[in-house]
Amino acid sequence: MLRSYLAAFLLLGSTSSLARANGVATFDGLTEGYLGPTFTSGGITFSSMWNGIVGDDDFACENASTTFAGFPGFSSPNVLAFAGYVPGGGAGYHRIVSFEATTGQIETIAHVNLLLSAVHPGNQIRLEAWLGGTLAASTSYTIPGPSGFFQTQLSLYDVPYDHIVVRGVGAVDGGAFFACVDEVALYYTPPIPGGQPFCSGDGQDPTAAIPCPCGNTGAARHGCANSVNPLGAELLTSGSLAQDRVVLEASGMPATSSCIYLQGDQLVNAVFGDGVRCTGGNLLRLRTRTNANGASRFPDATDTVSLSQRGGVQVGSGVLRFYQTYYRNASAQFCPPETFNVTNGSFVIW
Repeated sequence: MLRSYLAAFLLLGSTSSLARANGVATFDGLTEGYLGPTFTSGGITFSSMWNGIVGDDDFACENASTTFAGFPGFSSPNVLAFAGYVPGGGAGYHRIVSFEATTGQIETIAHVNLLLSAVHPGNQIRLEAWLGGTLAASTSYTIPGPSGFFQTQLSLYDVPYDHIVVRGVGAVDGGAFFACVDEVALYYTPPIPGGQPFCSGDGQDPTAAIPCPCGNTGAARHGCANSVNPLGAELLTSGSLAQDRVVLEASGMPATSSCIYLQGDQLVNAVFGDGVRCTGGNLLRLRTRTNANGASRFPDATDTVSLSQRGGVQVGSGVLRFYQTYYRNASAQFCPPETFNVTNGSFVIW
């Protein structure tokens, strides 16, 4: 299932530059047996396996062509197993608490396809996207019960990260679950044109871990609602990365309010006025603008520098920068006592 989905997606990307697959691991080219505590397959390096048993930290490749033959989308013959394997076409479900995977690059999309047994129902399997030491986003699957065998896919989209962690969480047996991994895919979509929005104020975006401070939930890919726009203000990234003409465009703000365009190099989660700020680290105020009809941009026709020049980054360097725009919202009756708000975020891999 994951393989066919990726094939269609990447075929589209091959002609329109929509996606680049940095790592797709199906484990089918490996030889059945122990792989050690660290190994690489399909451009992805797997490490830090923990199953709760000291000294039992080896990954394994297992031929599961018989056991999982009837599962839709199963990429025969192999699966990734943990601390053991059953020779031949039979396979077991292995106890696991957590493991890590990375391509060594910044990615924005992750898929993990699991085959699991309903041991410890109520425990959760969580897919975490990490950027350095910061948890950028997560999604989870609750193990059903009381018994049975299941297939599930955990996915994250539009989240910049440098490694993922698959982790068991729950009150039973230290969060352990029993599973095999069929496929893992880590890849990214280029941020230009259209940008990569994140930190939405809709209450659903995993990169915005803090809710809008007054219950002023906005729309997907917008910030928290403001006094004139229940959807919230929106920040988009447009232009050409190759030609160094990337433009930040903010809209949905009060008609003639002032705003400041920000650049940061780290993810944070902080209440900021009537909204949530996810752009942090070394913050740079790029420009102050006065909105016209609730919108503005940087750079515009009055600027003599590009976004990369003002931000001190080089096109082609591969560095990651986050952007957000905060603006005055002078209505003291809306979400008191603060009188400012912020858009969603957008990021660029330069």
